[in-house]
Amino acid sequence: MDLLRGKCLGLATPNAIGGRFAATMRVRSGQASSMTRTLKWLCLALLVAATVACPLADAQTPVEFTPRAGFGGESEGRGTLKFVFRKPRAFHVTSHGIEQSDGTFRLDQTITFAGEPPQSRFWVMTRTAAHHYAATLSDAAGPVEASVSGPRLSLRYRVKGPVFMHQELVLSADGRTIDNVGVVRLLGIPIGRLQETITRKVPASSSDDPVDPGR
Repeated sequence: MDLLRGKCLGLATPNAIGGRFAATMRVRSGQASSMTRTLKWLCLALLVAATVACPLADAQTPVEFTPRAGFGGESEGRGTLKFVFRKPRAFHVTSHGIEQSDGTFRLDQTITFAGEPPQSRFWVMTRTAAHHYAATLSDAAGPVEASVSGPRLSLRYRVKGPVFMHQELVLSADGRTIDNVGVVRLLGIPIGRLQETITRKVPASSSDDPVDPGR
């Protein structure tokens, strides 16, 4: 009679209630395990993405060529100069660059071609506007046009008479090396090509003392 009354009243027996509860817990346990696995995979994916993104962010950091960034401190260059109908001439350059007390930047260089005595020259660069510099070169026949675009420095100057040099110098992302490519033109016609790799030996530091502008 009690069992019949329970059925009539729509009530479940203790065994039935226990079975339903166990089944519900198994479903919820499975759902929790699935969610835990999903969260683990999501965390792993986020970790991998962050690990990859950090180097990419560093690699995409823009590099701005400035005289100090490119030539501050000690550096040396090795390259070749090739004119039409002539053999390439290897050369070696040692340089020392420093910002002076008047805000200009001076670069002193010693250039040695194979089998020839060393030659000395110097550059003086002054910023005149954003991405533009006024520059002089001791062995150039006139002023130097200098402009910057990101890591690239463009130089153009008269060597002698109708002969001009146009150089493109690209600073590496770590600031340690510069690729220097120059084209010599006579009346607009290419007659020579310069290729050089410049390596920084001692980067400039904030403790560098300015030199006398009359040096």
